[in-house]
Amino acid sequence: MKNLINLCFLFLLTISLTAQDSGEIYFTVKQKLEFKAPAGVDLSGMLPTEMVEDKVLLFNKEQSVFYDGPEEEEEKTLSSDDGSFTMTISESEIESRFYTDLKTQETFYQQGFMEKPFIISGKTEKLKWKLTSEKVKYLGYECIKATTTIEEDEKIKEIVAWFAPAIKFSVGPKSYGQLPGAILMLSIDGDKTEIKATKIVLDLDATIEKPIDGKLVTEEEFEKIMESKMIEMKKAYGGSRASGVTIMKSN
Repeated sequence: MKNLINLCFLFLLTISLTAQDSGEIYFTVKQKLEFKAPAGVDLSGMLPTEMVEDKVLLFNKEQSVFYDGPEEEEEKTLSSDDGSFTMTISESEIESRFYTDLKTQETFYQQGFMEKPFIISGKTEKLKWKLTSEKVKYLGYECIKATTTIEEDEKIKEIVAWFAPAIKFSVGPKSYGQLPGAILMLSIDGDKTEIKATKIVLDLDATIEKPIDGKLVTEEEFEKIMESKMIEMKKAYGGSRASGVTIMKSN
């Protein structure tokens, strides 16, 4: 009987130790859409106001990858609040994957541009998180509030994160992490971008691979490629900007 008890104890101990070797968190990402209409045109109330996407964060002790969820469609149909206007946004067939080496903080972002695959290499920005005493219960986990700011497009944006210390990984959506626990809720620039976990799975054997399908470039090189292609497109249209609506999506 004593041996049986010892075996049961060792089995339960093994489960508790291995349960957090890796895991995955499913997220819903909600982004406000901003539209730049032609001068003199009032489009208020006529166009979609937000976009919703499903994402998955897969992680272990050394790596993480943030990618499109299984329910994510290649085409999204957005409608205005009154239903008078709809638009279809076609996603690239090249899967978007944001990989992070948690030890070196190197990042490799796989994405498509003009139907060509790129892998953008970079480094995780060191965020100066401020921990607060605020706590909430979310998806069965006690979460602590943390805040920081980033500078983007010459504007200071506030980041608010709720992380779960019981999930002992410094991970979060895309490049956001570096907290003593996994981020389950995140907001950027007020309610411009809201990211919330919908499901958490910790007891799995996760295999994570760094993206390799695409041309490896730095962030600066990728920006120059995009600028060059935009100039080509403008020339193709006679040097004038196509009339219509420009969609601005928050990061």
